[in-house]
Amino acid sequence: MKKAFLSIIYMFALTLVFTSMVTAVKYVNSDRVERNQAVKLQRIVLKVLDIDSEKPMTDSEVDRLFSERIKPVQAGGRMVYICYGEKDERISGYAFPVGGPGFWGPIDGMVGVGPNAGEILGISFYRHSETPGLGGRISENWFAEQFHGLPLHPVEGDENIFYLVPAGTGRSANQLDAVTGATGTSRAVEAFLNKELDDFLKETWGRLKKE
Repeated sequence: MKKAFLSIIYMFALTLVFTSMVTAVKYVNSDRVERNQAVKLQRIVLKVLDIDSEKPMTDSEVDRLFSERIKPVQAGGRMVYICYGEKDERISGYAFPVGGPGFWGPIDGMVGVGPNAGEILGISFYRHSETPGLGGRISENWFAEQFHGLPLHPVEGDENIFYLVPAGTGRSANQLDAVTGATGTSRAVEAFLNKELDDFLKETWGRLKKE
């Protein structure tokens, strides 16, 4: 009985020590983790707004460029990142988060649009649970690059701003290549992204123009 009791005490003490160590490490690194996440978001915003650098930027350089060119605001119930010109105060674009249900789980992304919300400057799907090599290819450059220059106003007679169709079968500017072998993911992206873009134009864009 005594040995069993001592074993329980030992295990409890051991668990307490390791739990305390993990908690301490998490506490010490929490600021760094938060900082890394902030810089990652800044990089994504700059990317979809087509603000490129000729050379890789350090975290400090990204933070400085973001602070100089980007102003985060709340408009129409969503966060919007307003981009200003490098040499003047004219607005050169807007970026805003998008997201919705994918085939296997939530998909999060960021979209950049022109100063008149007439076309897409860039798009990035940076977090998802889609199958690597299939639906996960929405994170690849070729998929995102299709959206560059995409008009944000539906073609007359179309319900959607864009459609994802089997690769190589598109017959108009708003028919983009779907991911081969990932019909579920492609349909999900087409559905939620069209809705997010439509909501931005109808709700958020109107508020931004009044400011």
